[in-house]
Amino acid sequence: MSWEDVLKLFGAAIFSLGGGGIIVFALSSWLGKVWAGRILGNETHRLTMELEAAKRELDVIKENTLRFQNDKILTYRAVVEIIARILATFDSYESKRLPATDAVARIDEFNEHRIRVYGYLAMLAPQSVMDAQDCLMDYLLQICYGTDKYEWGRVRVMALVALNAIRADIGIDKTPITYNGNL
Repeated sequence: MSWEDVLKLFGAAIFSLGGGGIIVFALSSWLGKVWAGRILGNETHRLTMELEAAKRELDVIKENTLRFQNDKILTYRAVVEIIARILATFDSYESKRLPATDAVARIDEFNEHRIRVYGYLAMLAPQSVMDAQDCLMDYLLQICYGTDKYEWGRVRVMALVALNAIRADIGIDKTPITYNGNL
């Protein structure tokens, strides 16, 4: 065997190993892509399912938060309506447009609603709202029982404190509102 034959044999062996290497490299590359695609597909599916579950949880939290906020607003509206009604009664009585017997009936109605609203507020309102409401209601009750005199200026100040506490709780605006009128 000559050197030329040895080199041909050696070249053929390297060529066949190189060709096989190329085939093995190509097959392993293809198989790697298939596995990567499957793993990525599985992970994508798993992450999609987790994302959908998290979205459902967030939707439930959002719905509960909105319902709670709506309950607060409805309760606060009820408080304002009850206070507005009793203040209208005081104004009508003070200006002699409402007979005493009608005023007494409205005061009894106010007292019933006041107790109910207090329970509603106790379930939903923070202490700042409760304190402002207590201060206003105590003053209104003192007027009802004849132990204090009705003064619109004092009522307005207490009502604004309560309204500002409500506004802060609801998140409408943290800046307090003030009375800028002349009465």
